[in-house]
Amino acid sequence: MANNLAKEKAFKILSQNKLYSLTDYKDLQHIIESNQFTIIEYKKHSNSEPVSELIERLRVEKETQQNDSFLYINNNLKFVFINADISDEDKCSLLRHELGHICDPDLKNSNPQKSNIEREEFANEFSCHTKNPGFGFKLYILIIRKWRLLVGLLMLIVCILGLSFIINSLIIKPTKSVPTNTSIYENSDNI
Repeated sequence: MANNLAKEKAFKILSQNKLYSLTDYKDLQHIIESNQFTIIEYKKHSNSEPVSELIERLRVEKETQQNDSFLYINNNLKFVFINADISDEDKCSLLRHELGHICDPDLKNSNPQKSNIEREEFANEFSCHTKNPGFGFKLYILIIRKWRLLVGLLMLIVCILGLSFIINSLIIKPTKSVPTNTSIYENSDNI
C-alpha cells in the first residue's frame, strides 16, 4: 500500500510539472519551493554568517553535523537543509528523498500513523519513482508535453492523405468500356 501511494505521489508531482524525471537541481528546487519550503545549503565546518545564525537559532547544529540533508518544520518555518559540499548528483538524490517526506500525507498529520522506518521507506520509494518512473510514464509525459505537436502532425497526415486522394481521383479518370459481344460489320461496297 505504501509503495503504491509513494508511486502515485511521485507520478502526480512529475505530471503536474510535466517532467520525465527529477534529476535536475533547479527542477527539484522549484518543486520544493512551490511547497513553501526554503532550501538552505550549509557546510559542516564553516558557513556564512546568515546560515550559521539560522542553524544556531533553530538549534540544528547536531543535525548539520550528522546528516547531509534533513527537513525542519516548525509552524510556518519550513526548511530543507542540504550539505553544500556534496556532489550535485548526491544533492539531487537527497532532495528527491526530502521531497518524498514533503509529499508524504503523514507529514501533515499531527498524530503520525507511520513509524520513522515507514516514513523513510515512503521517501525512498518516492525518490526511486521520481528518478526513474519507467517507459510508460515517460511516454505519457511526452504526450502531455507535445500534444499540440502531435495533433498538428496528425492533421498534416490527414491533409496529405486527403489531398493525395483528390489528386488521384482527378488524374485517373474512369473509362467507358466497350461491350465485348458486339460485332462490327464493315461494308466495303457501300451497299
